[in-house]
Amino acid sequence: MGKDDWAPIEDFATLFQYFWHRDFPIDQKSPGARRSDWTIHTGIVVRQIADLMGFHSRFESGKRKDAVLRNTEQDIIAVEWEWQEAWGNEIKKLKDHKLWSFDKDKQRKLQYAVFVTYRTTAAVKELYERVLTEWAGASWPLLLILVGVEKSKKFFSRKEFINMQMSVFYEGKPRELRSAPAFPWKIAKTRWSRELK
Repeated sequence: MGKDDWAPIEDFATLFQYFWHRDFPIDQKSPGARRSDWTIHTGIVVRQIADLMGFHSRFESGKRKDAVLRNTEQDIIAVEWEWQEAWGNEIKKLKDHKLWSFDKDKQRKLQYAVFVTYRTTAAVKELYERVLTEWAGASWPLLLILVGVEKSKKFFSRKEFINMQMSVFYEGKPRELRSAPAFPWKIAKTRWSRELK
């Protein structure tokens, strides 16, 4: 196994999807999660992924990234997540990440970066265009995890999650990895689909 074969971007996407659905902060009868609950849930998911991959997780690290996953030698994955539809400088922070390495080698790079965000389904095309523009010329791939939402009064957050799309942006074009329902109970034939109906 080569040095870049461990923890590929596809593994992060798969693990994120499964951990996202596990220990979900709401269910069909208790829709009261707040923004802070989703922030904590995302942080827990990232921490669990780091643990399974054998990495250390550092939160609010590396010029205030939401999280950095690090092996014994260097930063491997930088992660940002944003609840608001209009985000600030998260993409720039991921693109310009100043890598920590044990040997201070300036030639080392991140393996990839991850950005988790929420967007109304009607605005997905605009989001992809913005990410393409802001990620142009980046030195590593970006995994965009997009939770598509619709406005809804059924949920305390005023957002009903529709789906989760995962795409990789690198060298000028997006590549779709996977798509799944965002609510665990919408995944057919799982135990979640049978709970609390």
